[in-house]
Amino acid sequence: MLASGLLRRAGAFTAAVLMMLALVLHAAALDEKYRFDDLKMSVSVPRDYYVITRDSESDDEVFKTLNLGYDETMIAFRNSDIWLRAYDPDQIFWISVIVTTTDESKTINNYSDISASERKDILENLKNEATVNSAVEVKHNNIIFFDTAGKTESSGRKLYFQQSNTVVNGMQIDLVLQKYDEDINSSESKVLTNLANSLEFDNINRTTGPIFEWWRLLLWVAILVGLAFALSLLYRQRNAANRRKLQERRRQRELEQAKKMGEPIPEEEVVSFEETLGYEDDEQFESRSLTDLDTYNIKVAQADPKQGMAYFEDSGDSIDDGTDYFDTYFKEDAGTRKGFARFFGALGTYIKLGFKHLGYFFVNIKRLIFRKKK
Repeated sequence: MLASGLLRRAGAFTAAVLMMLALVLHAAALDEKYRFDDLKMSVSVPRDYYVITRDSESDDEVFKTLNLGYDETMIAFRNSDIWLRAYDPDQIFWISVIVTTTDESKTINNYSDISASERKDILENLKNEATVNSAVEVKHNNIIFFDTAGKTESSGRKLYFQQSNTVVNGMQIDLVLQKYDEDINSSESKVLTNLANSLEFDNINRTTGPIFEWWRLLLWVAILVGLAFALSLLYRQRNAANRRKLQERRRQRELEQAKKMGEPIPEEEVVSFEETLGYEDDEQFESRSLTDLDTYNIKVAQADPKQGMAYFEDSGDSIDDGTDYFDTYFKEDAGTRKGFARFFGALGTYIKLGFKHLGYFFVNIKRLIFRKKK
């Protein structure tokens, strides 16, 4: 019984897998890819659609089915820059692939290359067209398109349309779905979306060109420099904290060992205030920069780093134990800044120093100018 149950489950699972595989293969076979070597581009169209391209032969059955003349169709294709036209099986609507190259499309090169404000201007212009009812910016297959919908008059009949417009590699590409007398429904609109998603290019030539915005690059460089500086401060403080923890653990082990062996308790190793700040010795501490000190909430009577150790001397109204900088440190209850406070504190220092040195620069320029006049 157990074996037969397992066999039934295995059979059901196999049937489900085969069904899913059949559906995938069927879906893959629904579309047929059309390649345009001159454009280095291809597009896929449902296999059961009637398709005409510039490469279609004069004896193609499609012309007879659609009651179209070969010569007239080819002339219309070239005059209107049409590279492909596809009719649905019921010939209710049709989709045209139109590709043109102009000075404007060459300048744009790719919609992805232009700024968001420029794309917004294009979108506003499309919305202001009399025949357009709606316009949106979308992405099909990671390519920026402007999708529009509207209606117009043609031969005394209402002609509804939906259009997907993009610019890639200096080419303006318009995919236009058209239908007489009735508005385009969602399933028909989906065909146009699938067509846009199927667009493939040998390569997409990205360019910065004149529309490259240097200020954005400089902004990102400044942000990265600031982050690197903040991380270095955090790393330095973390090392100092780890060093203190190791010293405390070592001291604890020594005390426990001394108790076990009955030996005198060793004197506690004195960790200097400089070492708690991450400096190795007094000389390194005395040569510290203003930026280093700005990462601590230490308040002193005279904040002058050029005074060396005297920088930490208090106002003299507290008990003096011979180490004035310790008095100041504990009296003011200073603590290490953390996280964003540390980052923005350091960033503010660099901004102040930047403006200060910028002032020096202009002062020196002024001196040079007046010196030349004299």
